[in-house]
Amino acid sequence: MTREVLLLFFRKETRDLRSNKQIWPVYLALPGVAILLPFLLLVLLPVFADPARAAHDAATRLIIETVSNDPTLHGATMEERLARLLLREFGVFYLLIPVILASSAAALALVREKEQRTLEPILATPLTDRDLLLAKLFAAVAPALLVTWAAALLGALAGAVGSWWRVGTLIAPTAGNVVGLVLLAPAMAVAAALVGLRVSARFTDVPSATQYTGLVVVPVGLVLVVVLGRPAMASPLVGLAGALVVGVAALGLFRRNVRRFRREEILTRWR
Repeated sequence: MTREVLLLFFRKETRDLRSNKQIWPVYLALPGVAILLPFLLLVLLPVFADPARAAHDAATRLIIETVSNDPTLHGATMEERLARLLLREFGVFYLLIPVILASSAAALALVREKEQRTLEPILATPLTDRDLLLAKLFAAVAPALLVTWAAALLGALAGAVGSWWRVGTLIAPTAGNVVGLVLLAPAMAVAAALVGLRVSARFTDVPSATQYTGLVVVPVGLVLVVVLGRPAMASPLVGLAGALVVGVAALGLFRRNVRRFRREEILTRWR
């Protein structure tokens, strides 16, 4: 497949996303939260670090115990250790963003073409099933990752400013945060998008595909992100291993999607 075909689908899908009132607000809301929340968490830091509050609040007590028992956080004041923990754990949110965005966009990639009656001309071209799905995958994942990485960069700056203001120390993302963002996030986004593409190929109308994705695909993806993401934030080796496992699973999903993609069946159901 030529680079021109990838760019063509990328421009088309981006244009469709901008015109889709169900999707593009999410592309604004999630990054906005990801940028502002690290600073807000640091503003509320004295609440989490209050020993008096921990005496009668189980959540606060659990946070303080976690900070006290984490060997990677020793050697600093309680507030600084808590700030480091909050910013490190918040890195999981940057794994959630591409999963939600990529799966939602992919779920509409084919079914929207059916409703707009633009799928038949595409399937009539020499473009193979593999190249078509790869182009749709790229068009769903690339914008999600670009938005995620931009939000992560601005969120890191907000966290650094907030940590300097609150505890007098510039706190940068950990190695686990970086590995998770650079390796694990793309792998999870690709896997989520492949599931979304399968949904898009099976359904014949946008509301059904959107509802199924929102009720089934996204929640399952978020559970997997939390299960894999939290350990990855504390250890870059765990993040690397998780990226490899998810990457292999994504490769299997892509091959499965190609095998199960039936042009004639899709066109028949569309008509």
